[in-house]
Amino acid sequence: MGTSVSCFLDFPTSAHVAALGGTNTCYMGSDATFSMMNPALLVPGYSNLLNLNYSVYMARTGYGSASYNMAFSDKDAFSAGVQFAHYGKFDEYDAVGTQLGSYTAMDLALVATYSRTLNRYFSVGVALKPILNSYADYNFFSLGGDLGLHFSDTTHLVAAGLTVRNVGGRIAGSKMMAEASHWLPVHVSLGVTKRFKRAPFALHFTLQDLQKWNYDYATNLTDEEYGKVKAGVMFARKIVLGVDVVPKNDRFWLAVSYNFDRGLSLANPYVVSVSGLSFGGGFRVSMIRIGAAMSFYGSSAVTGQFSLSMDMNAFVNKKKL
Repeated sequence: MGTSVSCFLDFPTSAHVAALGGTNTCYMGSDATFSMMNPALLVPGYSNLLNLNYSVYMARTGYGSASYNMAFSDKDAFSAGVQFAHYGKFDEYDAVGTQLGSYTAMDLALVATYSRTLNRYFSVGVALKPILNSYADYNFFSLGGDLGLHFSDTTHLVAAGLTVRNVGGRIAGSKMMAEASHWLPVHVSLGVTKRFKRAPFALHFTLQDLQKWNYDYATNLTDEEYGKVKAGVMFARKIVLGVDVVPKNDRFWLAVSYNFDRGLSLANPYVVSVSGLSFGGGFRVSMIRIGAAMSFYGSSAVTGQFSLSMDMNAFVNKKKL
């Protein structure tokens, strides 16, 4: 996935998503931002909601998203949004070290999502994503899409979700980046959520990167077994565990999670590390929802995520009057 120019598509799209480990396919609740992780989670009840999100990443870089949700009927919903990442300003030099100026690097994707409720249990969704990558004089245009399936049993308070994200590839752009993959970084995830009638929390179990089953790495040693990742560790890196506290009145939420892939990949073996841990919280005041989360990628890499959602139905109803 590191050879792709569109890895930003897998960044968390809200503070709540970030607090649950960066990916969640089957959230049970009223947070519409999860629909950018699984288009089948876009339900008609999320009509006229504006969602804004921004993350402070490393070294003056950041990423974010925005979306607006609309309902066409009691079974059909649509969302228009954007995902972006900016990587700051860089000094440009020629081969002999003469400074030529500076340049910027950024990624941008427009996201159009449609979902349909099939019956009381199942919903499906699809998202179309035109993508622009711009790095100095190198520009690429790609076209991708997401597919999602969601199962929800409100009687037993259990849900499951399956997503296949970022299906597509580059269709135009600079030819000098031959080492970059022409295909988008496909991401397949499967998850289960369980809520409880007499307790205000939910348990989340997600399997991520199901399209990838080879984590072996190259070394300069002659031992063929050195650099091989054991099957148990390989499966463990698929797991994201999360706990969500959301009362019935939906006034606030608290979440904590552990992403095993981050923890096993980015932890420093020589110091105590919290790599892989994420936590966050949010609250609702009238028509506004505010959320914040922190994710630990490495011993010196902490990402803060901030989200704002507004229920625009009050304004829409005033205009109708």
